[in-house]
Order: sequence, then C-alpha cells, then structure tokens
Amino acid sequence: MQNKITAGIVTGIAALGALGGIASASDSGGGTATGASRLDDGKQLLGQAKVTEQQAIAAAQDAAKGDLNEVDLEKYAGKLVWTVDVGSSDVKVDAASGTVVDVSQDD
Repeated sequence: MQNKITAGIVTGIAALGALGGIASASDSGGGTATGASRLDDGKQLLGQAKVTEQQAIAAAQDAAKGDLNEVDLEKYAGKLVWTVDVGSSDVKVDAASGTVVDVSQDD
C-alpha cells in the first residue's frame, strides 16, 4: 500500500514538472526582461529576424532615453528592422545585425 502511494506522489510531481517545462518553453520567443513581449506589429516576420526583440530593445535604449513603449518589426529602407519606441523617439534597429540605423522623433 505504501509503495502505491509513493508511486502516485512521484507520478504527480513528475507530471507537474512536465507542465511547468511546457509553460516556460512557450515564452521563449524574444520577450522582454519580464518575459512579456511588447511586439505590436510584425509577428509574421519574426522568423526572418536574427536579432531578438530583447536585443533590439537593449540597443534602442542605448541610443535613446525614456520609457519603453511598443515594438514593431517591419521593413525600412529595404531592410527588416525592429522599431522600438523609447521615450519620444522611434529607434530603428537592424534585425540582422543589431545595429541602430535610425533615431527619429516619435510622431
């Protein structure tokens, strides 16, 4: 009887651990430091970006100061770029290299 109870407990713990792994794996797609993505437009382009959303945000915050707002993934001047709204600036980060290619005032 004791062995059946112990086996049931072990099986239950293993199942909970597997569910936790599934939950954490589902949030592995370039979210912010808090884990939540700020990506507004361009989700269909994610597979083409070599630079993650978090890397683009870090580069943008080095180029401009202020609160982090939304993030878009889009084409700009023939390149795929992350457009990160930081404060009153739109910072465009090349999605292939992570280089800041433009900083302009948000309209």
